[in-house]
Amino acid sequence: MLKIDGSTQQGFCDGIPRRRILEVGSLATAGLGLPGLLARQAAAAPRSDVTFGRAKRVILLFMWGGPAHQDTWDMKPDGPVATRGEFRPIGTNVPGLHITEHLPLVSRHADKLAVIRSVGQEDNNHSTGAHAGLTGRKHELKQESFNARQTDFPHFGSVLSYLQPNNGGLPTFVSLPEMIHTTNGAITPGQGGGLLGRQFDPFRINEHPDRRDFSIESLKLPDGVGLGRMAGRRALLAGVDRTASLADRANSSQSLDQFYQRALDMVLSPRARHAFDLAKVSDDQRWRYGYHAFGQGVLMARRLIEAGVKLVTVYWHRERKTIDSSWDTHLLNFTELKHRLLPSADRPIAALLEDLEASGLLDETLVVWNSEFGRTPRINKNAGRDHWGPCNSVVMAGGGVPGGQVFGATDDQAAYPTAEKVTQDDIAATIYHLLGLEAETRVRDRLNRPHAIALGEPIHKLIGGHCQVEPTRDPVPRLHVPRVGPLETMLRENGNRFLCLEAGNPDSETHWTLQGLKTATDDDATGRSLDDTPATLTYKGIFWNHFDYTSVLIRWSKPTTLRGVRLALAGKPVPIPKQLLAAKPSTIWQVNVPTGLVPTIPNGPGKLVVSLTAPGRQLAGFAVTGDPVRDMVLQRFELA
Repeated sequence: MLKIDGSTQQGFCDGIPRRRILEVGSLATAGLGLPGLLARQAAAAPRSDVTFGRAKRVILLFMWGGPAHQDTWDMKPDGPVATRGEFRPIGTNVPGLHITEHLPLVSRHADKLAVIRSVGQEDNNHSTGAHAGLTGRKHELKQESFNARQTDFPHFGSVLSYLQPNNGGLPTFVSLPEMIHTTNGAITPGQGGGLLGRQFDPFRINEHPDRRDFSIESLKLPDGVGLGRMAGRRALLAGVDRTASLADRANSSQSLDQFYQRALDMVLSPRARHAFDLAKVSDDQRWRYGYHAFGQGVLMARRLIEAGVKLVTVYWHRERKTIDSSWDTHLLNFTELKHRLLPSADRPIAALLEDLEASGLLDETLVVWNSEFGRTPRINKNAGRDHWGPCNSVVMAGGGVPGGQVFGATDDQAAYPTAEKVTQDDIAATIYHLLGLEAETRVRDRLNRPHAIALGEPIHKLIGGHCQVEPTRDPVPRLHVPRVGPLETMLRENGNRFLCLEAGNPDSETHWTLQGLKTATDDDATGRSLDDTPATLTYKGIFWNHFDYTSVLIRWSKPTTLRGVRLALAGKPVPIPKQLLAAKPSTIWQVNVPTGLVPTIPNGPGKLVVSLTAPGRQLAGFAVTGDPVRDMVLQRFELA
């Protein structure tokens, strides 16, 4: 819905009177501003440096929560037992460049990667650490859980919107699939225009693009209330098929300025509509990226930069606003990484790099993996790792950065840089250098005060290709690689939290204590048999009721019903709805856990006890999941 506020009584704090602000949602966030603001474009002098200005576009993958760098990009398999973790490094297609075993698809693209292992800062807070990672500027505060403010430094994309705005209907800067925030709802600083003004906020997609109801009509922007508020958004492109009436409105209003015209151009732009419409992408292509919020967000980011958007930020997301499903692995670090976080990152990043290379866009498209901090060397009592600012890894690919490189080094615990320490100031200066902007380039805030866009130095050694790794042998592989069956494979690809038993698979059963389950008697059957006696399945690992599992998934070896089945968690019954009891035989069943049941289960190892009575059934698998698995996922993996 387009709106012109005709009030002349009030003005915004950036000096623009309200009567001059036209809102399309908050279309100023699309990088479309008033003529005087949009006309500013940096005129970079010619450079002999071949990397200067090589990147024409950027995809920033911001892994909100802070991934454990020592379990991903900076493995320490020979470090102290107390810190080195459970995972093993694997070889890549670059001899000597080793990464975690849980990024097997990305490992095939290491020749495109430049891993910066010596990024350090003093800040251990999500809010201000993210501000540094998104803007390249240390926040004036060093604290947690406060709302973004108009004095925050602008995001890289907002600086581009100020200096090099797009023309022709497409935004300069897009962010998706949500605004990141702390668990109490405080909007994380650094995601928008900050001191430049709200007109340089991004075009925001505040919907998860993996959802079936996601469409161009559901693209939303803030409605002009600023970055610090989440409520009050309206859909920018709702009713896009009614654009004729929109055009009529433009024709009848001769006084509309260039800001309005650019707003209208964006709504009507075929390129914009096509790029935002994932329904036009084949199912096979969508599954290549992973059918979850991050995977589909990365796919959309690729389509947007292909269409002409200059910078897209894909944030790691929360499945639900009050449940932490980010990389903030204070609890069960290795389980969380192995089960959902790394599989959900591996597939889309590998697909993105493959597609950018195939299309010829990788050389001019900078892809960046960044986060607010790393994680502690020492593993805490909850099998997690805590916040750790002194050391982190940032990864770049494309955009003129030679691949197959490792910059910097850390100690044997990945606790501190031991060589070539850099900060987020230097990461920012490197990004701007590749975009053709000197760190000394000035932007002016709403009070017309100048600010350099970066305070650091470009990492010339890295962008010059002088950090090639020494070829070495691949790490020794595991003597025994645990077998992952079809149910757990599906759950990992689904990208949601889970605990899983694959009955009859010794590698899966080792995590459970099983009573009342017998070896399947049928020659062609898999799994375990049940009789009239209740079977007990006790998870040996640490259970956390904070994770709020909402569903139970039961997989039978053969199609059967739920009639006569009884189920309980920690001694509390899980009722099976009448419609499920009356349904036709199936191999897969999902039963909702009653609201409030999971929080009553004590935290700790051995606390999740499942009681299952299913006379005459053969159990192939059992899982508790964060949310029910969608039918489309079950069908894709041929489990439905």
